[in-house]
Amino acid sequence: MSIPMPDQSLSRREQWKRTTQLLSTLLRIYTLSWKQARWGLIGTALCRLLLAIIPLIHMYLVSRLVNAVTEVITAGAGLKNVLVILAIQTGLSIGSAAIRSLEQMIMAALKLRIQAHIEEQMAAKSTRLPLVYFDRPDYYDSFHRAMGSQHSLILFDNSFIVIQSALTVIGYFAVVISFHWLLAVGLLLFVIPSLLVNMRLGEQRFIQMLNQTAIARRVNYLYNLLIGREAAKEIRLFGLSSHLIDQWRSSFMLNAKQKLKLERKGITMNWGVDSFNSILSGALIVGLAWLGTKGRLSIGQYVALTEAFNAVNGQLMSISSNLTFMYQNVLYAQGLFTFLDTPEEGAKHPSDALPLSKPLHKGIDIRNLSFQYPNQPFPTLHQVNLHIPPGYKIAIVGDNGAGKSTLAKCILGLYSASEGAVEYDGVNILDLEPADLRKRVTAVFQDFVRYQSTVRDNIGFGALDRLQDNSWLEVAASKSGANEIIESLPEQFDTMLGPMFEGGRELSQGQWQKIAISRAYFRDAELVVLDEPTASMDPMTEAAVFENFLQIAEGKTTLLISHRLGICKAVDHIIVMKHGRIVEQGTHEELLRLGGEYEQMYQVQSKWYDSEIVTV
Repeated sequence: MSIPMPDQSLSRREQWKRTTQLLSTLLRIYTLSWKQARWGLIGTALCRLLLAIIPLIHMYLVSRLVNAVTEVITAGAGLKNVLVILAIQTGLSIGSAAIRSLEQMIMAALKLRIQAHIEEQMAAKSTRLPLVYFDRPDYYDSFHRAMGSQHSLILFDNSFIVIQSALTVIGYFAVVISFHWLLAVGLLLFVIPSLLVNMRLGEQRFIQMLNQTAIARRVNYLYNLLIGREAAKEIRLFGLSSHLIDQWRSSFMLNAKQKLKLERKGITMNWGVDSFNSILSGALIVGLAWLGTKGRLSIGQYVALTEAFNAVNGQLMSISSNLTFMYQNVLYAQGLFTFLDTPEEGAKHPSDALPLSKPLHKGIDIRNLSFQYPNQPFPTLHQVNLHIPPGYKIAIVGDNGAGKSTLAKCILGLYSASEGAVEYDGVNILDLEPADLRKRVTAVFQDFVRYQSTVRDNIGFGALDRLQDNSWLEVAASKSGANEIIESLPEQFDTMLGPMFEGGRELSQGQWQKIAISRAYFRDAELVVLDEPTASMDPMTEAAVFENFLQIAEGKTTLLISHRLGICKAVDHIIVMKHGRIVEQGTHEELLRLGGEYEQMYQVQSKWYDSEIVTV
């Protein structure tokens, strides 16, 4: 997910490669913009063309107006010509303002359309990336840079400004060079120092952004902790406010000082450029005066050319700043396209995917499965081998960090094995279409999502095609015991949940879990995974949920992950994991007779429930 960093010490071949990369990125930006809003771009181009011509007409009218006024003052001529020219100028100004307003309206619509397209693409890309990416710091760096680079795609605005200014300047040059070629050369000198300085500054700002990405994410994280709901209780309980603010301030100021240093450098360099341009402007005015002594300029021409010099200076500076902006944002856009080009899971063509029998006949086989999280020194799973027959209810137990949840995610296809394979009816999970596989499975994780939306959405997201089917919603809710909660809500399935939006009703942890379990039930899946789904329920409620679940899961392949071993008596097979390996497996009675890890865990939990300390 890395993007090329500019380097002044590149060889000629490397510089050419870098230049072609920048041009390729620029072409990609224009192609994307054209596909999304071609008619808007055409309308903007026409407006800019008219705005480029208007200053030349204005210069001509200024020359005519000054000469007409001079005749009125020196020769006593009438005001007719003056009034006509003024009327034309007024109409031209009104027309110019109308064109600018029209162009601004078109541009505002274009920018919103491009922004919507890019944000949609980024959101879609994030949902198609392998789940393991979310355990990689460089993914978050890449996403942070991509989010900050969205505005870089609005380069067509700068491109049109450059073209408009260039057309105007060409017209001015054609007029100025007819008086003396040195005047045209002088105008050109306005742009060179500014262009070089600002391109250099733009490159340095880009490099600074790359170097500051990780710290900037840290700043955002700390700030969101301070202002968000998730950590609010602990911040108050443990008195963390001052400590976190100090950390935020320290990280913020580290980046701020570096930015301020670069900005000071830029301000100083631009002051030098402005000083040079002021001297050059004075020299050009002297040159005009010299031409006047030779009888080659009228008063009107002198005034018009003086105004033209100022206008050209502004236009050339506009070209310089917009070219600089384009260069800088092409660099930024590389970060955006790097993110959008990140390889996705299931990238194979659907026609290449192998079919999966329905229902499963042979079951699921895990062969020599190992998995290691990014940037972690040791694998979480080591050479796991397991056969899950169709319709079996299997409990996976073990200490925290034993690899239970990771194994479940590999079976579900959310993680791809580092070594080994997961097979459904003998077909490697990598050869299946992920979307087709996931229609066949469902799960409730311990860190389930509390959607700040309606009850209907919170349950119905399990199967969007039945979202409006109240009978299915009622069945799913009754299976988890959430029906009693829903019946007490004012609008039942259409009640907003969570505190984030107006009218939202907050639920307890256990109530949220029942809603999440309903979501899993709502999908009529062949494989059901419950990963600690009842962790926040009291033992009586948990027992009822599990008992109900085992009844309705009859005929389905089921994986139950739990620290509590009471449910294990009712499953077909128990897997005991430790340090990423399967250390024991069998039925409840077999494992108790074995006298190993499972028997020790069971005895410890039995003591807690049998102890006089524990009362229900």
